[in-house]
Amino acid sequence: MEQLVRQQMIDRAATLFREVGVRLPHEDQLAAELDCTPAEFREAFGSKEMLLCAVTRHNLARQRQEHTELFANLDTPAECLVGLLRYSLNELRQAPHYDYHIMRTHYPLSWQLISEHLRDYMGALLVRFLQGGINQGQFRSHLDARLVAHIILAQFSLVLNEEIFPPDESNLALVYRNIFEPYVRGLCTPAGLQATTTHFERL
Repeated sequence: MEQLVRQQMIDRAATLFREVGVRLPHEDQLAAELDCTPAEFREAFGSKEMLLCAVTRHNLARQRQEHTELFANLDTPAECLVGLLRYSLNELRQAPHYDYHIMRTHYPLSWQLISEHLRDYMGALLVRFLQGGINQGQFRSHLDARLVAHIILAQFSLVLNEEIFPPDESNLALVYRNIFEPYVRGLCTPAGLQATTTHFERL
């Protein structure tokens, strides 16, 4: 299958999963949505899980590109950190509430991609912004950037813990905002708060 056609199918699958979530469509339904036969679907992707892996890679690459564009328009490390907070909040608002739980329990390969993205990419990004903000006097000088980055990632895992915040009873975006907004505000010095006030107001 031509790479362009395959990418178009991945794009369409990404839109479908965003609209209905990852749990509902089975492979025959996915094949129909992608305008191919079940045999063509299996030849292209092998299984629903492998399609979801391709979509997850696509989404993570999209996020990294959008992060680059976002940070290019922000002036300080503190603004970049709050901008990242706002971006992640918007991503949660657009995702069906069960998706993370379903991926973790039923599609471990896709969940592993997300876990590696959080640990390797997001972890390094958080340390960069935190240390930059400490150096520039926007975050409190006694903070340990690596430890705070680790805490932030642990807090995100808490948001996605369905035993504490059941998806059918919790608005995960609201949970995320109520955990992270006061925490990140507490990291800021007066100069940091001044730089980020308008960004917090957009949450």
